[in-house]
Amino acid sequence: MPVSNTLAVMTDSHPHKFSSADWPFADAQDVAAMTTVNVLDGSLPIMLVAHDADDGMWQVLCGTTNDPDDGCVACLGCLFERDRSIGALADLPPGWYAWREGPGKPWHRKPRSDKDTEG
Repeated sequence: MPVSNTLAVMTDSHPHKFSSADWPFADAQDVAAMTTVNVLDGSLPIMLVAHDADDGMWQVLCGTTNDPDDGCVACLGCLFERDRSIGALADLPPGWYAWREGPGKPWHRKPRSDKDTEG
């Protein structure tokens, strides 16, 4: 989803089950984030989070698929609601990504390099 140096905001505003005081991100709760159908339907946990350098978009992924048919867009607030541990990544700089070995495991961080995007 091209965003042109601004973050896209979801158009269907909806409430979340956490207070605004619990929101750790500088971005709005309803900012659009890339995810997978597996994360969205809860069948797979969030294992990889990237903060894109070019447009500031968040990618909140299961880490199991690169198939475009598995990709979808959700609001960052809904993804935080699904797994609040991603709040520990709210300060992840643009151009960095984080991963973990499993749910409840610590997040590891690294700047993204050209080798990380080669297929």
